Amino acid sequence: MARQRKMVIDDLLNATEELLLEKGYEGFHFKALAEKLDVARSTIYEYYSNKDELITDYMRLLMMEVMNKINAITPQDSSFNMLKELLTLFMEYSQVYDMIKMRSSLNQSTSPSVISHLDELDGYSRELFQLLTVHIEKAKEEGSIRKDVPSSLVAGIFFNTVLIPNYQKVPADQWSEAIFSILENGIAVK
Repeated sequence: MARQRKMVIDDLLNATEELLLEKGYEGFHFKALAEKLDVARSTIYEYYSNKDELITDYMRLLMMEVMNKINAITPQDSSFNMLKELLTLFMEYSQVYDMIKMRSSLNQSTSPSVISHLDELDGYSRELFQLLTVHIEKAKEEGSIRKDVPSSLVAGIFFNTVLIPNYQKVPADQWSEAIFSILENGIAVK
């Protein structure tokens, strides 16, 4: 039987991520989380009243971490190089997209905090898409991206590259470099 004890919130959030990535939304429940953390379920309920509150809070905090990392990126000499840095960061945080895919499963009626967390996530997504679009537009002005390709298409491609399976477990920086090379040069031999 798990013992009643206090837990560190970071441990709770890390275990939440691990369990979500392993089992998905449907397989995620407080019993499995309590076992993973070696605590009583009631300990988790001291922090969150249901799994949707916990999952959306985890998602919100993860997205805040991503946005903080984006804001800490050293300014680049061109927007094209900034796009490359952003893609590398997206690969480092590819689990964000696994979480986004779970969004439709979340029960928004469970609590006001779930709704609030999802609203905050939407804001971060809009901010990120806007940031990408700004750099894409600047790269077009610099002459490093074709002007005939809609910026929203380029931004959508960037967002969706994280969905490309990395079966060989290539490190994130090398994986993003390979993807960026394909985006930049295509796949045809020249």
